[in-house]
Amino acid sequence: MAKTKTNLHAKLIKVFLIQVALISVVTIAGIYAAKTTVEDILVRAALEGEASHFWSVREQQPDFPLPNTMNLKAYLAMNGQTQHLPESLQSLEPGLQRAKLNGGTPIVYVEDKGSQRLYLIFDEVKVSRLALVFGILPLAAVLVVLYLLAWFAYRQSHKAVSPIVKLAKAVEEAEVKEGHLTDLDLHELRESPDEEVSSLVKALDQFTDRLELFIERERLFTRDASHELRTPIAVLRSAMELLERRYQVEDDKTISRIYRTLYDMEALIETLLILAREQEQVLPTSRVQLNELVTEEIDTLTLLFKDKSLVVQIEETAILELDAPERVVHILVGNLIRNAFNYTPKGTITVKIWQQGFSVRDSGVGMDKQQVKQVFKPFYRGEKQNQAHGYGLGMTIVKRLCNRYNWHLSISSELGSGTEVSVHFPKSQISKD
Repeated sequence: MAKTKTNLHAKLIKVFLIQVALISVVTIAGIYAAKTTVEDILVRAALEGEASHFWSVREQQPDFPLPNTMNLKAYLAMNGQTQHLPESLQSLEPGLQRAKLNGGTPIVYVEDKGSQRLYLIFDEVKVSRLALVFGILPLAAVLVVLYLLAWFAYRQSHKAVSPIVKLAKAVEEAEVKEGHLTDLDLHELRESPDEEVSSLVKALDQFTDRLELFIERERLFTRDASHELRTPIAVLRSAMELLERRYQVEDDKTISRIYRTLYDMEALIETLLILAREQEQVLPTSRVQLNELVTEEIDTLTLLFKDKSLVVQIEETAILELDAPERVVHILVGNLIRNAFNYTPKGTITVKIWQQGFSVRDSGVGMDKQQVKQVFKPFYRGEKQNQAHGYGLGMTIVKRLCNRYNWHLSISSELGSGTEVSVHFPKSQISKD
């Protein structure tokens, strides 16, 4: 199971809330422990001492009066005679306990001395008020101070990580346009007084500089190499046409395979040139009729693959016109249909065109689920045993173009039953008249 990702701000809030919760729990536990200590230890010890003092004085002065102060009141029962006691005290056994008396529940300590039983009633209400003033209120003040310190720590931590969050957001939103990271704005972070942030920004600047140089070298190489390869391809095509006329071998399978190879190479070179030029400047858009491009591509490929037993169908439910670069759409359509021809030894190829997209379905070799996951990787070919012609770049190029122009690409395939690739175009790019 994948771990849920959280940002630094959420983590800081979580840590702050945990601190507040722990402080509260510890405080409540401390209050409860203090209350228990006062009631079970201090009060018990005080009442036991009060009882011991009373018995010792009583032995010397039999008429010594029972304690009767603001917080302590006493009763004495002789020979088990408890009728004169409040009803709630009559059934009490020796020890420290609470009893209902005069609308309250004071602490009552009961102790026997011979035939006499002493009842000491301690009213802790007034003592509790003193505890509130001299104990709970200072504790509450300390608690508030701890909360404020936790909040201050949270604010300082948030302030410390804010530049890192801003840096991550800037890198996430950056786009490579024309070989440069034009949207990577780090001006505010470069002025940060934090040494760690400055070092991180400096390292990122150095990395982006190296990345821009790498992109520029790759772009220039792709453009120059593709441009230079067009000349030998044109020479080979002219030589093949001359050989066909001289030796009349138009229907030779070897000649057909050579023509298909030349066609694929020309298409690949044209694609590379388009992609390289797109980095230099945005390609102009025009109104492109997809139905016409599909028909032209099928006519060309049917001639090149005439040695295969293929039935090609076009199912049109609409005339689909796009506002997009014509060469880009041509490359997209050509790669998908050419893949269907390459990977279908015999059977049917069906191109469907509807109002918002098109699909290419074949009855060829197909792919399993693992192969479908790999199909968009460069130089990957779906069926290695099949001697289909290709370089393993077609679907990679298709995927790249779809991502660039926000076209939705989907693929479904079954091994031995064929493959279907669909492309859906955004409504904003579809011409309405």
